[in-house]
Amino acid sequence: MPTPAIARSFVIPVLDMSPHSRFNIQTLLKDLRDVDGEVICIFNSPDVFTALHTHPRIDKYCFNKLNAGVSRSWNLGINLAEGRTVFIMNADLHVQPEAIAALEQYLHQLPDAVLVGPQGSYLDLENLRVIQYFQKGTFDKPIRTHDVSGFFFAIHLERFLERKLCFDVRYSPCFMEEWDMAVQVMRAGLSSYTVPVVAWEHEWGISGCRENTPIYYFGRTVMRNDVLAANRIKFQAKWFGKSA
Repeated sequence: MPTPAIARSFVIPVLDMSPHSRFNIQTLLKDLRDVDGEVICIFNSPDVFTALHTHPRIDKYCFNKLNAGVSRSWNLGINLAEGRTVFIMNADLHVQPEAIAALEQYLHQLPDAVLVGPQGSYLDLENLRVIQYFQKGTFDKPIRTHDVSGFFFAIHLERFLERKLCFDVRYSPCFMEEWDMAVQVMRAGLSSYTVPVVAWEHEWGISGCRENTPIYYFGRTVMRNDVLAANRIKFQAKWFGKSA
């Protein structure tokens, strides 16, 4: 008999137990306990792998001995996914089933949608400027935006793969991968939408931090502000031909 189609894949990169937040991978797995779909964890440290790889709600996993960063982790999860809809989730996300259902419905109903998320931005991409950020509870209809925020979004996998979209690993370990995807999506003739879905909670970690904190990546230490500055330069050089 043919294998039944998988409707949803949940991709969750996991580095630690999210000490900055009330929520972590264990609470997220509990949120997903009775939600249909395969759960794919990308473990980026031995400690979390050892603690959680046998968890009954995890259907697939990839174990990276060292932290592979955001872009690589998302790509690994997408490559393992078999669902029609792929949800990318931070490990410190708290989500209710109705948010998942709503995001999925918007994704497959909005014209040319390839990415949808509950928060996103209008951007001045060339000048690296946020024009307007659409936050939870501040809008009541779908908005075609340049990007969607990376802590929780859904991908139309068929369109994503058909247009050869891929998160650029040169932005590893983090920052600018969402803006880079915004340009890829527009050049592919597709759309990203920010949609009024509110049944979730999330507390910002490294992305919202303003301190120059260390990031441990592929066995070395890099500083947050240095990574952000370097990736802004890479983005402008790639898409707008600007040099430092």
